[in-house]
Formats: sequence, structure tokens, C-alpha cells
Amino acid sequence: MEVIVIHSEAFQKLQEDLMQELKQALQEAHFLSTSNSDSDWIDTNKAKHLLGVKSKSKMQELRDQGAIRFSQYGRIIKYSQKSIIQFLEKHSR
Repeated sequence: MEVIVIHSEAFQKLQEDLMQELKQALQEAHFLSTSNSDSDWIDTNKAKHLLGVKSKSKMQELRDQGAIRFSQYGRIIKYSQKSIIQFLEKHSR
């Protein structure tokens, strides 16, 4: 076992820095959890997973048909999770 000796001021500074980083990480996690739960929009990979689709061309086809709602800004495409669920319910047997 190794013993490390540091000055009390250095130890206090280390504690303060760790607490600050922990607070920041908790704030970021809280922001992400609340923004994700409030938002209906999901990325392409999650949409493909929900639909059981593997190809980008099938997603393009669904967008072109107006089968699912989507929003596009530049190359980023987000899909409405609610519209995907409605699409699946409409096409279930």
C-alpha cells in the first residue's frame, strides 16, 4: 500500500474541483434527461430500430410517401416518434 502526503490546501482544492465537476455532470445529465423526455424527435438510427428497417433508402421511401413525419436541417434528419408509433399501429395485423 502506498501512502501519499499532500498539503491540506491542495487537498481542499482537489475536493472543490471534484465537487464542481460532479455538479456540472449532474446538471448535464438532468438537462439531457428532461430534453429527451420532452422531445418527440429521434435520430435516424433510433427510428430505423423502432421500424425494424435496416436501410437508409427505406427511410427515404417512408419520408417521400409521407408515411412518417420528419424534420430536416441540412443533413440532419429527425423523425417524430409519435408518427412512427402511429404508422406501426396502422400497419399492424
